[in-house]
Amino acid sequence: MRIGNTYFKIYELVLAALSLLTLVALTIWLLIRWNSIPDIIPTHFGVSGEADATGGKGNIWILPGLGWIIWITFTVLDFFPGAWNVRGLSDIKSEAGKAKALSMTRTFLEVIKLLIVLLFTYLTVTQVHGGSPSPLFLPFVIFLLMGTSIVHIVLMSRLK
Repeated sequence: MRIGNTYFKIYELVLAALSLLTLVALTIWLLIRWNSIPDIIPTHFGVSGEADATGGKGNIWILPGLGWIIWITFTVLDFFPGAWNVRGLSDIKSEAGKAKALSMTRTFLEVIKLLIVLLFTYLTVTQVHGGSPSPLFLPFVIFLLMGTSIVHIVLMSRLK
């Protein structure tokens, strides 16, 4: 699908839409629940998942705000693939290979964008409920982000 001068694959648009819908839903959910959010919420969680800092309920907007900033930044970058630092792109001989590398990088960025939005959404909901994330949360997030990066690197290294 073409948007402006940029071609997107349908699954790239689906990933972008999922992350956008998640942010919109989170923002609406916070606005609806605003009066029921406690005045003091956990604002930081240690490695064990236990809250080790608290703050006013206005702090609840930090993660969704960062999520919106990341979403907008990554979405704008989608339209400027020349700004991406795609390592090894100059070593790829064929134009089809270069196009594949750029498409794979766009997909990688969309997956990372969605993972970050989901991470921030989970932490925000946890804050609202005054709970703590699961002790497995941090290893799980690291596994997802690193796994996504490793898969991208391996796939990119196979292009010629």
